[in-house]
Amino acid sequence: MQAKTGEQWLSFARDAFKITQSRQNDLDKLTTRVTEQQLGLAREQAGWARADRQRYNETFRPLENKYIQEATNYDSVARQRQAASEARADVRTAAASARDTSLREAASYGISPASGRFKGVDASVRMNTTLAEAGAANKARQDLRDRGLALRADVVNMGRGLPAQAAGGAAGSVAASGTALSGAQATNAQALAAPGIMSSGFQGAMAGYQGMGSTLNQQYGLQVDAWRTQQQMAAQGAAGMGSFLGGVLGLFAPSSPDYKENKTPIEDGAAIAAVNEMPVEEWDYKPGIADGGHHVGPYADDFARATGKGDGKMINMQDAIGITMKAVQDVDKKIERIAEAVGIGAGRRPARRRNAEPMMREAA
Repeated sequence: MQAKTGEQWLSFARDAFKITQSRQNDLDKLTTRVTEQQLGLAREQAGWARADRQRYNETFRPLENKYIQEATNYDSVARQRQAASEARADVRTAAASARDTSLREAASYGISPASGRFKGVDASVRMNTTLAEAGAANKARQDLRDRGLALRADVVNMGRGLPAQAAGGAAGSVAASGTALSGAQATNAQALAAPGIMSSGFQGAMAGYQGMGSTLNQQYGLQVDAWRTQQQMAAQGAAGMGSFLGGVLGLFAPSSPDYKENKTPIEDGAAIAAVNEMPVEEWDYKPGIADGGHHVGPYADDFARATGKGDGKMINMQDAIGITMKAVQDVDKKIERIAEAVGIGAGRRPARRRNAEPMMREAA
């Protein structure tokens, strides 16, 4: 299930990545169109800014410089004097015309120009004319200075227009370029994030495989532990089974005298004495030992101590049978002696030769 879940995760990531790539292609196309439009607008605005700057430098700047020079020098002292002189001349002309008119009127009234009354009127006219000349001259100078200040202000305002417009165009071009770059970067960031979906999917699959491997390793460890336990139990059972098989093999081992050497007779009564020394009980094998069944018999250490046979751990079946057979012979001899002693015995039969015919055949 861990591996299956990891593979499902990877499959989901592939599907999601495929959908993302499809959407990314559409987004890339849209971003390309928008970027091209924004960059085109940026180029146009930059062109407009350069054109406005060039027009300003080539057309308006020379006019501004000339206008600045004229406006700066417009209210010079010489021009003020000239304006004042022109104002005085205008006043004199107007006063002379008024004086001529007065003379004609006086003559029509019969007033003589040489009379004191006429001279008084004429002096008053001349004084007024002088005052008028001075006022006109001052006013002409002030008007000229005021016009010069106005012209200089116009020059200052004129100089602010086109450079600001060119700078605005350049700023718009930069802004459009930045917007295009931001859009492209955002689209690129989305494209770069898409492989993360596949990376997550592969990580999920690897996590699933690792979990599966860990689970399998745990299961294998449990199996190994179980196998070791079985081996230990089998080894313990094999020890008992080996004892049993040793006895069985002893029963079926070759018994012909042709296969044997170092033959030594057993002293009469020794076997029955050994049997009598060995306790014989019923007992059960402990769990996992031999066949684990219920049996009857002597113990290996008692057998070894009484007969000198075995290692005190196992009883050789051949030796056990031989001791038992010899003990039977000892019992038989003891019965014969008792029978002879009480007078009921028929006499002990001589020992049979090894190559004699079998008992059953002799009886027959």
